[in-house]
Amino acid sequence: MNRLYNFLILLILLSLNRCHGFTASKQEIVEVVKNSEVSPSDETNNSNSAKNAIYQATSILNRYDQLQMAYMKENPRGMGGGTAALQFLQTVITPQDREEMRSAVITLVNEAHKQRSAKGPDGRIKLGICAENVDEALLGLKTWVPALGLPRGLLHGMDVDGEPIAPEKLGSVYVKYNTGGCMTFSEMRKTGLGFDALWKPGDAVLEMYDGDFRGVYLNVELNDGEFRQFGVLPTDLFLEEEEW
Repeated sequence: MNRLYNFLILLILLSLNRCHGFTASKQEIVEVVKNSEVSPSDETNNSNSAKNAIYQATSILNRYDQLQMAYMKENPRGMGGGTAALQFLQTVITPQDREEMRSAVITLVNEAHKQRSAKGPDGRIKLGICAENVDEALLGLKTWVPALGLPRGLLHGMDVDGEPIAPEKLGSVYVKYNTGGCMTFSEMRKTGLGFDALWKPGDAVLEMYDGDFRGVYLNVELNDGEFRQFGVLPTDLFLEEEEW
């Protein structure tokens, strides 16, 4: 890639030299091309810097997960500690903690975007939103998805045969969002939509939920093979402070 880039620079400079009165000696042109090169050591440094950023972001989110688990153990409230997990987010996490969380999430998602753009199998991002009601679930989708530059798709599960379901009838809900565009056959059968339920990138499905957890699970698949799932994170993590 660097050689191609340098070759293009050389062609441009030669063209300017011939057609537009741009005066530069061959030696000067060679020096410009040399100065534009990225050395192997620079590429290594960039790679190490990216890996370090991924490691730091992963460590930050893992640390909050561990703190949340410890709080849940000390304050066993709700099914599976779900109520305690929400209390942790509401009473223990500071604005500075939220900013650190946001930065870590963005770092990992940006890396996933890079890997997905390479057309490989990596870089898939999944969200699982546990919400008290439909409005809260939609708040999560409408803030997380644009803030992270994720694809927008269809939201399934809020109607039966084209007839809308009243949000109050659904009660607490769970939303599964996926940038990978996939659904298992068992999941397809569960929706009752047949092949119409096949996911496209950015599609989500809403289901009734009887658990006590409230917040967002984040799963980021990178090419290092490390399992990265975090949560629950605050549903309003990407909501502007003036909107709280």
